[in-house]
Amino acid sequence: MIGIGVDIVSIIRMSETITRSGNIFINRVFTEKEKENALKHPNKDVYYAAIFAAKEAVFKTFCTKWSRDIKWHDIEIQKGECGNPKVLLKGALKQLLIEKGGKEVLLSISWELDNAIAFACLIDDVSNKR
Repeated sequence: MIGIGVDIVSIIRMSETITRSGNIFINRVFTEKEKENALKHPNKDVYYAAIFAAKEAVFKTFCTKWSRDIKWHDIEIQKGECGNPKVLLKGALKQLLIEKGGKEVLLSISWELDNAIAFACLIDDVSNKR
């Protein structure tokens, strides 16, 4: 294991942020695929809060600072084969994954009432073989 990350997001605050800034925030943070998935979700505010928490948790696994090279779109949360969340890394974070000797980022997302939470683990080849 290389790193772990966790994040919790208030669903109400996410809703307020989206209402206040609308597409500016959504387009800056979420990929086209994530925006498409939000439209299919029964509650888009829950979806956006959960995916935002997931992106933050994934970022924290790298133990680095935000830079001009790293963008929100470098992390895309997709649906895996079994309905589990799957992390797709692009750009600077994909390069950082390689530099750190990482294999993949495992992710778990959950929500209840007012909050969405995500836990991520950046694993290396050795961790993945156990």
